[in-house]
Amino acid sequence: MLKLRMMSFFSLAFFSGLSFAGMLGIEPYREAQLVKSNSQAGQFVEIPLGKISRAGSGWEPERVERLEGDFFSSLYKIHRNAVLSDVYGHYRSQMTVDGRTVLFECDSRSCGSSNAWANNFFGDYLLYGPDQSQFLLVVKNPQDIYQVLYINRRGAGDVMVRLDEVKSAQVNGTEFDIVAQMDVQDIPRIRRFVSALPAGQTLVGFVTSQKTAGLSALESGDQLISVMQAGLGDRFQDRVRFVNLADLGRESLGVNRVSFVYVRQ
Repeated sequence: MLKLRMMSFFSLAFFSGLSFAGMLGIEPYREAQLVKSNSQAGQFVEIPLGKISRAGSGWEPERVERLEGDFFSSLYKIHRNAVLSDVYGHYRSQMTVDGRTVLFECDSRSCGSSNAWANNFFGDYLLYGPDQSQFLLVVKNPQDIYQVLYINRRGAGDVMVRLDEVKSAQVNGTEFDIVAQMDVQDIPRIRRFVSALPAGQTLVGFVTSQKTAGLSALESGDQLISVMQAGLGDRFQDRVRFVNLADLGRESLGVNRVSFVYVRQ
């Protein structure tokens, strides 16, 4: 995830009274169905950094990092015909870019007991499946935001994907979290991202643009926003408030791109 500082009086006025929480900027696997999601602020969370094994009368990862911060979790279900390695590769490829560091990774029986991960650590029986079918990946980005991925195939054949994100209270401040960046012309991807949001959750999309023949950067940005709104249609366009930054954004925001921020009222 990237960080976006307050850049204009307009942005400051618009966001007055709102707070921002981390959200996974990861595109779900094709035809993945959102089962449930959960977000909590100021939670004490354990980040798993080792195989799960017996500890006294219970089960715990061999090593964990404990921290307090904002927590966001999503659970997806994928059809039974999906190839597990393809599903894992889809998510891993997105979680290991932009300077993220892999803190722990395992698969199959090297992760330990799937029953223990599902019921003792994650507290969700829907994740339980054969030990040999599981994958676990833990990464951290340069802003010390953690992401945890757990995948397994249930006995009924459905593939379950859990994605957690934790932002330490130490990195909370006056900056906004950009949860996803996309090319403004990639309307199908933008629509998939917005449609996968849990009910009631909204976004702000910061749009960057540049001067073109006959159009100023500001006019070009307005035109790009109109195209994205049309692509979202009546069903989804109310879930995004677009802000035209023209060519005044930071270099990290790119050009002709939309940077989404998750809004929590």
